[in-house]
Amino acid sequence: MKKLFRTISIFLLSSQLLAQEAITRLEEDSSNNIFLNNFDDIVFDNQMLNIKPRVLFSNTLAKNDSWKSIYLYGFQGSTQINPRLGFSISYDRLKGDHNNINQQYIDSLRILPTYSRTSNRLMYNVYYKINKYFKVDVGEGEHFIGNGYRSLLLSDASSSYPFLRVSTDLGKIKYYNLYTTFLDIQDINLDRKKHSAMHLLELNLLDNVKISAFEAVIWQAKDDMYNRGYDIEYLNPIIFYRPVEFSKHSPDNVLMGANINILLNRFKFYSQILLDDLNISRQKDRDDNYQSGFFQNKFGYQIGVRSNIKDINFLVEYNQVQPYTYAHKQPMQSYTHANQAIAHPLGANFKEFIFSANYKKDEIALYFTYTSSSVGLDTLDTHYGQNIFASDFEAESDGAQYSYGNFNGQGILTDINTLHAQIVYSLDYFDVFSSFNVQKRKSELINQTSTFYSLGIRTFPFRLFPDY
Repeated sequence: MKKLFRTISIFLLSSQLLAQEAITRLEEDSSNNIFLNNFDDIVFDNQMLNIKPRVLFSNTLAKNDSWKSIYLYGFQGSTQINPRLGFSISYDRLKGDHNNINQQYIDSLRILPTYSRTSNRLMYNVYYKINKYFKVDVGEGEHFIGNGYRSLLLSDASSSYPFLRVSTDLGKIKYYNLYTTFLDIQDINLDRKKHSAMHLLELNLLDNVKISAFEAVIWQAKDDMYNRGYDIEYLNPIIFYRPVEFSKHSPDNVLMGANINILLNRFKFYSQILLDDLNISRQKDRDDNYQSGFFQNKFGYQIGVRSNIKDINFLVEYNQVQPYTYAHKQPMQSYTHANQAIAHPLGANFKEFIFSANYKKDEIALYFTYTSSSVGLDTLDTHYGQNIFASDFEAESDGAQYSYGNFNGQGILTDINTLHAQIVYSLDYFDVFSSFNVQKRKSELINQTSTFYSLGIRTFPFRLFPDY
C-alpha cells in the first residue's frame, strides 16, 4: 500500500490545486522587474491604509459528476507609514468541495498547494528603503524569477515561506539577495527545515537587452549526526557560491542559471538556462560499455516570446528540463518546499509548449491558455527522473553513481494537454466569470479526459484548475 501511495503521489505531482492569484503574467511587463514577490505590484497611497476584500464563490460541473462549490473570504491591506517604510498583508480562507483532480492531489500529498496543509493562507511583507540604492523586504510569501509564463529558477507555484530580500539598484545594475527557510514534510510525523540563499545579478547592457546571472544553495538545518542550523558562511552577499561550496567539501545542493531578455520592436524575446549538475569527466573514464546520458548532467532551458496585436496580448513558450534535475543525493535537499516544486511545477524529465493570449476591452476580458507537455513518469519501484523528491542516486539505469543512457521522456511517457478559456465581466465591486477547462492525460497505462465548466464571482484573479 505504501508503494502504491508513492506511485500515485508521483503521478499526481504535476497537478496543483490553485495557481497563485498573480496568475495573469501575460498582462505584466516583467522586463523591468525580474525578481518579483507577492506584493511588488501594490501601489502605495501615501500614509493611507488601504484594505480590499478577497472574495470568491464558484460552482463547477464535471462530466458524470455533481456540482462542486468552493468559496473563499479574506482581505488584503497595505499602508505606507512614511516614505521609507511600508507594510502589506494578505489573508484568506478557502472552503468547499474541490473538483476530483484537485481532491486527488490533496489526498495523495496531504496539502493544499499555496495553502500548504491548512485552508488558511497568510502572507505579509514589510519593506524599508535604506536609501535610493538599497531596499530590504522581510515577511512570508513567494517569489518569481524570470520573464516567462513559467520559471525554471524560482516560481510562485508553491506555498509561502519566510524570507529576507535585499535589493540593490545601481541604475543599469540590479542585485538581489534572497534568504529563505523551506520545509520538508515527506515524513508525515516530522517537519524538517532547510534553508536557502539565492543571488540574482541583472545587467542592463543596452536599452533593449538585459541579462542576469542566478545561483542558489539549499542545505538542511540538521541531519542524523548534528544540528547545523543556519550556515553563516552563506550570508555572504557576493554572488557565486560554487567556489565556497567546493572549498568546504559541502554536500549542499547548488544550482546556477541565467536569464536574457531582448526587446525588438513589439516583440520581447526571453530565455532562461538552469544548470544543476554537469559532470563531463565521466566521459573521460568511459569503457567499452559507456553510454551517453550520465544522470548527473542535469539542466533545463526556456525560450519564449511575447507581443501584442491591438488589444490582444499573446505569449509562446517552450520549456525543457532533463531527468533528475532539481533532485539531490540527500532527498531533503531537493529544490522543493512543503511537497511542492519551487521551480517548474512539473518537476523534471519533461518538455512543454505553452500558448497564452488575453483580450481586454472596457468591462470584458477574455483569457485563453493551452499547454502541451510530455513527461516521463515512474511505475512501482522505478525512478526515471521526474520525481524530484527522490534521491538522484536512485537513478533507474544501473543505479548509484553509474547511471548512463538517460534521456528526456524516459519512463512512462505521458502526454498532458490542458486548455483553459475564461470570460470575465467586471462590475463596480466584483467580477462575474465563466470558464471552460479540459485536461487530457494519455500514456500506455492511462487515457483520461477531464472536462469542467465553472461559474462564479470574485474580487481578484483566481485559477481553479492546474494548467499542467
